[in-house]
Amino acid sequence: MRTLDIDWADLEIAFRDAGTESYLDRDGGDVLSIVDGFDDERDLRERLARFPGRFVPIVPVDRAFTAAVVERFVARQKPAVAARLRDAFAGAGGLSRVMALLRDDKPLLQAFARFEQAELLQHIERFLAGHGLSSAEQAPGLELFEGTA
Repeated sequence: MRTLDIDWADLEIAFRDAGTESYLDRDGGDVLSIVDGFDDERDLRERLARFPGRFVPIVPVDRAFTAAVVERFVARQKPAVAARLRDAFAGAGGLSRVMALLRDDKPLLQAFARFEQAELLQHIERFLAGHGLSSAEQAPGLELFEGTA
């Protein structure tokens, strides 16, 4: 297992941003992000081509990831809350309805945000391990959402 100095914030952004093509440098731990039309796009693509195998593509999380996280979150809630969230989640547009319910309940939204971030960090750690990589630094704590009610 190769240990890298990884900027967790950059890596988290890459996993959340579906509009950017991102790669993890398996030698240095940097996140390389390509945005179509930006001045550095050509240089970055040339760098990727010059060093095949050095950069691991980062596939951003999608609605399926979020839906799975919502399902796991709902399963951990008290029965009355879980039933309300499950009802909202059923059928087309369910994810949007659940998110609307969460936004209306600040403590529940905070709990979901911490849960979702923990799930994403675990997803990133599995990604790293799957490529024979690990981070020299532990994933950041989840205190980001404390005191925002």
